[in-house]
Amino acid sequence: MSIAKINEVTKANSQRVCGVVASSAAGGLLGIANINGAVAQPAFSTDYSIDLNGSNQYVNLSNVTGTTINPTSTQINATGYTFTAWIYIDTLSGGEYIYNLGSSGTNNYYGLKLVANGNGALVWHIFGLNGSTPGAGTNNRNSVRTQNSTIAAGQWYHVAAVIPSMTRSGWKLYVNGVSQSSLVVSGNQNVNLTYSGSSSIGVWTKASPANYFDGEINNAAIFDTDLNQTNMTAIYNSGTPINLLTNAGNYNTSGNLVAWWRFNEGTGTVYEDSSDEGLFEGEGVGTPGWSTNVP
Repeated sequence: MSIAKINEVTKANSQRVCGVVASSAAGGLLGIANINGAVAQPAFSTDYSIDLNGSNQYVNLSNVTGTTINPTSTQINATGYTFTAWIYIDTLSGGEYIYNLGSSGTNNYYGLKLVANGNGALVWHIFGLNGSTPGAGTNNRNSVRTQNSTIAAGQWYHVAAVIPSMTRSGWKLYVNGVSQSSLVVSGNQNVNLTYSGSSSIGVWTKASPANYFDGEINNAAIFDTDLNQTNMTAIYNSGTPINLLTNAGNYNTSGNLVAWWRFNEGTGTVYEDSSDEGLFEGEGVGTPGWSTNVP
C-alpha cells in the first residue's frame, strides 16, 4: 500500500473515532456524531401545563408531615426556604391557592400557603397555633402580601416566597424575578407553625374545600434555602422556565431543590416530582386537564 493510501485510511479512521462527518459538498464540518455511544441530551423544554378548572380540580400531595416540604420552624430558621411556581390565572376570584402545605379537613388555620388573592396581591401565610390554641382568625396566622393589582388574569407570572427565617421582616415575595417592595404585613408574628393533614396544589382543602385555582400551573418548585436575587433572576430567565436540576449561568442552587413538579406529562393525572430524590409525586383530583399554554 502506498504512503498516500495509508494516510487516507488513517485520516478516515481518525474522523470516525472523533465522530466528525465532513461534507465534501460544503467543504466543512456538518456536525458531531455519537462519541462512545453517548447521545447528546435534547434541550430543556416546557410543552404542557396542568389546567385546573377553579371548581373541583387540584393536586393531592398526601400527608407529608415530617418531610422537607412540611418544614418545621427550626428547619426554616436553620436553612431558609423558597416556594416558587409559574401561574396563569384564567379568572381571578376570591383567592387562587397555589400551595396549601400541611392542612386538610379542618377550618382551623394550619400549614404554609401561597395565594393570589381576589385583589391581585400575592400572599404568603404561615398558619398554626396561637401559643397552644388552634383557631381560624388573625391570631392564628402570620401573613405578608404584595400591593393589590400585582397579579392579573390572562398572563403568565413567575411567583415566589423566600423565607430566610420565621422572622417576618426578612420575608420576600417575588413576581417575575423582582422582589416586591412595600409589603403589607398582618396577623400574629409569633404564631406557632403547625401542620394538620394533607398537602395540595391548587386548592385550600378545608373541611369543605375552597379557593380552587382557576388556570394553569407550571414548574412548581420548593428549595430548602432562601434563594437570593441572583438565583431568582436566573430562574425567571426573562419569562422562560429553566432546568432546575442543573446549575448553569447564575443559577447555582440545584442542590437545594427538594421538590419540583414540572407538570409536563401531557397525559394522565399522576405528576412526577422531578427533583433528584423524587419523593413527592402528586395525584390529580377531579381529573385536571392539560394545556399547551406554557410560559
